[in-house]
Amino acid sequence: MPGAPPCDAAPPRIGRMEHEPEMADADQSRRWWETRLLAAAVLTTGALLILLFVALAAPADNDGGYPTGLVFATTGLPVVLILLVFSFARRQDIIDRRHGLFED
Repeated sequence: MPGAPPCDAAPPRIGRMEHEPEMADADQSRRWWETRLLAAAVLTTGALLILLFVALAAPADNDGGYPTGLVFATTGLPVVLILLVFSFARRQDIIDRRHGLFED
């Protein structure tokens, strides 16, 4: 076929830009290990915070009146979880910069 690349030509790279730095396999596995550790820590912290908020809300509601513990838990928990997400993003950026993969 005229104009077709020869069969021994390498296919174009998909998914990487030319200006992106290459990572060594050991460095890449270290970065993924740190990312998995960070994700596990954030998910565990989030689960413990949810349990803590629920546990603290229950005793506050035993007086028979308005469920103030539930109100505080339902308004405070989303705020704390959003702060946890921003903390995760900041720490992930630190990991990415340490390994040379970051956006300006």
